[in-house]
Amino acid sequence: MPERKFIQHPLAVVDAFGRYILLLLLPLLRSFTLFWTDFSTWISGVWLDVLVLLSILLFGVARWRSVRLTLGGGLRVRSGIFVTRRRVIPLRKLTSVAVERVWYLRPFQAVRLRAETDAGLESAPELKLLLWERDAEAVEAAFSAVLREEGGLTRRYEPRGRYIGVLSFLTSDSLTGVLFASAVISQSGRILGQEAEDRLLTSITRLMRMAAFWLPPAAALIAGVLIGGWLVSFTLNLIRHLRFRAVRRGDELFIRCGAVTDRRYTLSAGRVNYLYLRQSLFTAAAGFYSGEAGVTGYGKGKGEQPVLLPAVSREDLRRSLSLILPELRPCERRVKPPLRTLWRTVWPPLVTAAAVALLWRAACRRLPAVEELVFFLGGMVMLPAVWWLIVRVFSFFHTGAGWQGGAFTFRGTKGFRIFTLVVPREKVAAMQVTRSVFQRQSRCADLRVYVRAEGRRSFRIRNLDERDVERILEQMKGKQG
Repeated sequence: MPERKFIQHPLAVVDAFGRYILLLLLPLLRSFTLFWTDFSTWISGVWLDVLVLLSILLFGVARWRSVRLTLGGGLRVRSGIFVTRRRVIPLRKLTSVAVERVWYLRPFQAVRLRAETDAGLESAPELKLLLWERDAEAVEAAFSAVLREEGGLTRRYEPRGRYIGVLSFLTSDSLTGVLFASAVISQSGRILGQEAEDRLLTSITRLMRMAAFWLPPAAALIAGVLIGGWLVSFTLNLIRHLRFRAVRRGDELFIRCGAVTDRRYTLSAGRVNYLYLRQSLFTAAAGFYSGEAGVTGYGKGKGEQPVLLPAVSREDLRRSLSLILPELRPCERRVKPPLRTLWRTVWPPLVTAAAVALLWRAACRRLPAVEELVFFLGGMVMLPAVWWLIVRVFSFFHTGAGWQGGAFTFRGTKGFRIFTLVVPREKVAAMQVTRSVFQRQSRCADLRVYVRAEGRRSFRIRNLDERDVERILEQMKGKQG
């Protein structure tokens, strides 16, 4: 392959500091009317902002000129302002290449490129650059050509629109939405002024009062924050994963999604560490799964998720996996928790629900002046406790493990989430067996499975019979020889 040399897009000068430049630039623009009337007054008020802005721009220019990328049999990167750093990344060692076309960068034909290997750090990408779109496509095509060397049929998976809604339902939570909305409101105050922020908060308060109905004001505020946060998170996830599609050819797994920001991922299927299928209680009852692929670098960006199957029915799961990832398909349970461990599974949420019920009743009796608010808050706390109990009962009939064709399938629950993990034997980093005092009496144990991934990723399978745990460990030893 002939060598090609690239430089970053000129917007890289300000890309990393965009938010800080905006916070400095907008106040300057608001006060720019004084520039023509009284220059001395204007400069005396903003000279420090101007100095900081110029310093940021000069540093950005120096960093932009210091970065050079060479594409040949691999990626060679030179960077560093004061100390030169050179990196060589062979194309065959890459696990993923991501290209992100953000909506506000499209007019400038600029995209963000990330490249990762299994040696990368969890906290930062191995390589992250802002490139011209044509240059990023050249890197993407070179990696794709390496993965497609063996050829093979091209197979496509495109989920229906309602399946994206199921994924958004599974992955949305109120906390994420509340944090996003809080950031928007606070930034609007910094950029547009305190008056604009006050008006926005007043409008939101009025809207919540109109929708409160019979709820006390404090309860209406809490309910509004939770529901509003969840709706914000749901909308963001929906927009992020619209137009999802996956294509498999040879060792290449190509994934594309996004309605506003277009994201493309080129993944090495041979370097998929595990397949993770998750469900909520609702989707488990409806027979739907959402699948994720554990590949280094995939889903690592802010707000991203390593989605492989946005949502798929139980009947279509095997067919969909045979199209894009036939190497990893779940098998039936060979071991499962014995009936004598049922009490161990349900007692923590059962005791929690009973304690919440007693405290709720006592609070209603002792605080009659705010009975409506106490009733609402008690119900809000009681609901997750009861929900946890239902999930634990379901998990008893779901938990277990199996093995087939060189891969393990582990089933369990984590909090309110129901999961199925499919992992090749060679990708299992370690297995840890733990027994509490009470588990020893019932001759059962917990199995914690550690898989190869960025950071420390483990999955806990609860209350398996000791003999079944030994069978699983023997399977691992038998493969390793």
